[in-house]
Amino acid sequence: MKRLYFAAHYARNAEMRNYRDRLTPFGYEVTSRWIDQHGGSLTEALGESDLNADPSLGTPYAEKDIADIVAADTVISFTNGQGRGGRHVEFGIAWALQKQLIIIGPREHVFHCLPGIHCWPNFTEFYYNLVIGATG
Repeated sequence: MKRLYFAAHYARNAEMRNYRDRLTPFGYEVTSRWIDQHGGSLTEALGESDLNADPSLGTPYAEKDIADIVAADTVISFTNGQGRGGRHVEFGIAWALQKQLIIIGPREHVFHCLPGIHCWPNFTEFYYNLVIGATG
């Protein structure tokens, strides 16, 4: 588990960059390019009106996210009950590709209860067990 994809509500991109920066010194690579899109300055992804007016606007972002999931060996879903659901699609893609799956936050649906899926209540406990637990 060295190549990680972070699936989260788009507005959490700064938080995800922080988590990436905490894991990188320990040899972890985060494949989620979405967290750096637009220089990290946008707090919302494309909305319904944009996507319905011109569906081709969303295609490159979806294709990039799928490629980033394929490049990862583990997908970490950050739950919080917010967003439009793209992270749930990412979870499903990762499950179909037989990636290791981790939930950080509460389980939100029955698919989060499948065998082999690990769940941590927050990033701090995940980080402690992954990094601190491994080193010491």
